[in-house]
Amino acid sequence: MLIVYLAVLITAMYWVIKILGPEMAKPPLRKAVKINKAIPKSNPEQSAQTDDSNTRVEKLETLLAEKNKNIQLLQKELTVFIVQVREFDKLKNLLEEEIYRLKEQNRIFRSELGIPANQVKEGAII
Repeated sequence: MLIVYLAVLITAMYWVIKILGPEMAKPPLRKAVKINKAIPKSNPEQSAQTDDSNTRVEKLETLLAEKNKNIQLLQKELTVFIVQVREFDKLKNLLEEEIYRLKEQNRIFRSELGIPANQVKEGAII
């Protein structure tokens, strides 16, 4: 059960890194530069339209700034996650090596004692 869980976890982490890894390599978006150009107010309708346009632009710039902050936070979280995945893989490899070593040691002890590998004692395989 543990092996299945680890396999699913490793597969999920692989796909997350494969999908989001190239996104981290991209440079961040440039910040918007505000351009304040004085527009002559000759027509009240045009000034109302430009005021509406300016408010929309300001709203979009604030929204863009919030999204950029969110992206930066997600990139930081992803880098932390990648580090954790690497540490997990190291630990998993150490545990798998220890399991293999113990199984091999168990096999050697059985052969020295002359116990068959499939002998059952108290409901468990020895």
